[in-house]
Amino acid sequence: MSVVKLTALVFGGGLIAACGDNAPGTDLAAFPLTSCSKVTATHCTEILGGDADALQSAINSMDASTTLVLGSGTFALTNQLLIRTAGAHIIGQGIDITTLDFGPVTAQVSAGVDAVGDDFLIQDLTVLDSPKDGIRVEASKGVTYRRIRATWTNASQSTNGAYGIYPVKSQNVLVENSRAENAADAGLYVGQCQHVIVRNNTVTGNVAGLEIENTQYADVYGNTAEDNTGGIVVFDLPGNPIIGRDIRVHDNIIRNNNHVNFAAGGTVKNIPVGTGTFAMASRRVEITHNTYQNNDTGDIALINGLAVEPDADKWMLPTATLAGKFDDLGLLAAGDGMIVNFRGENIVVKDNTHSGSGTKPDVDDPLKIGLLLSLQYPTDPVDSVLYDTILETKFDSEQAEGNSNDNHICVGGNTGGTFASMALKDQLEMNFKLFYRPAKPFKPFDCDTLNGGAVAAVELP
Repeated sequence: MSVVKLTALVFGGGLIAACGDNAPGTDLAAFPLTSCSKVTATHCTEILGGDADALQSAINSMDASTTLVLGSGTFALTNQLLIRTAGAHIIGQGIDITTLDFGPVTAQVSAGVDAVGDDFLIQDLTVLDSPKDGIRVEASKGVTYRRIRATWTNASQSTNGAYGIYPVKSQNVLVENSRAENAADAGLYVGQCQHVIVRNNTVTGNVAGLEIENTQYADVYGNTAEDNTGGIVVFDLPGNPIIGRDIRVHDNIIRNNNHVNFAAGGTVKNIPVGTGTFAMASRRVEITHNTYQNNDTGDIALINGLAVEPDADKWMLPTATLAGKFDDLGLLAAGDGMIVNFRGENIVVKDNTHSGSGTKPDVDDPLKIGLLLSLQYPTDPVDSVLYDTILETKFDSEQAEGNSNDNHICVGGNTGGTFASMALKDQLEMNFKLFYRPAKPFKPFDCDTLNGGAVAAVELP
């Protein structure tokens, strides 16, 4: 029989969570970390660990502003947990203590946990083996992932879910102290969001470890990205109605990202094995104070979206459809009421440390960038920072004066590493040129501040 403990006091028909050290009847062994007596909620329900029927029933009948406290153990679920209410809080007893196992699911689902609703929180549990995405939250304001693990049992499988931790089209998002593993696209993905903090997480065994896509105002720090194909990546894709901007990637550890690329397709299928960070079709991005170690292809690449999707028409966006602020960015116009967002511009790389990277470029990546690097660097390690120079008006392999910096790419403060620009458009068209590899301070890319002022730290309400 399903066991659900509803811990509440009823006064005049109102439901108010009980107070005290432990709610009446709470099993301390089953709820060692959290119980209804320890949370503040209009409605609070305790569900004994392993009682999947009770959990599914509670989700299906969930009122607004309800907290579900899950006990110790594994919930073997045969369907997704579909949440469509505001104020839903799902709290377990810890990453290693409470598990939502979606391995038994047979239905067609979009995610293990699939939520739409403001003030959503999921905390202190593991989501395992979702058929598609692990924990997806969409079109919501006030989203918190805390001490969550999203993973798949079998490593390096293209049939694993695409995304582990997956907030999308949401605002005021916090992801902290969590783990994302073995995702066939991105372990921790933030897409088309505004006002985001991603801090103190660990991503490992994914294709892209941590991905910020078409997002405005994000602060990404204190994370460790290790043993992914690519560690931490920031980019825009064509067709999305939010123009990415104002991203801080700082004080992270990005090392040993040499995992096989097992993506079934999509943009991340193009990531060369051994990539630390790339910023593509991005603007107002700061990459600072990070530690890069032993990423075989290279540490940081700054690239134009046309390198991946060369059809400029696919990057066209009608301004009337765009969300968020973009009118101060100087985006390229493409006719009346249209802009394009493929340009990589206004980026600062500063005060990072680099060691042991660029010694074995991936010569098998689909775009053949790794093969190009192996030809350019037959004996030396690949330079720490690479810039593709697409849409620059001038390129010269030898003289600083022969190079333009129209896109305001600033690496003058990256004193811990080296730099090269690539003339990538020519290279991809089989017009081979030597890279431009200036000495410090890397003129004419020797600036170290953004046009328009530094990116501000994100503060969530």
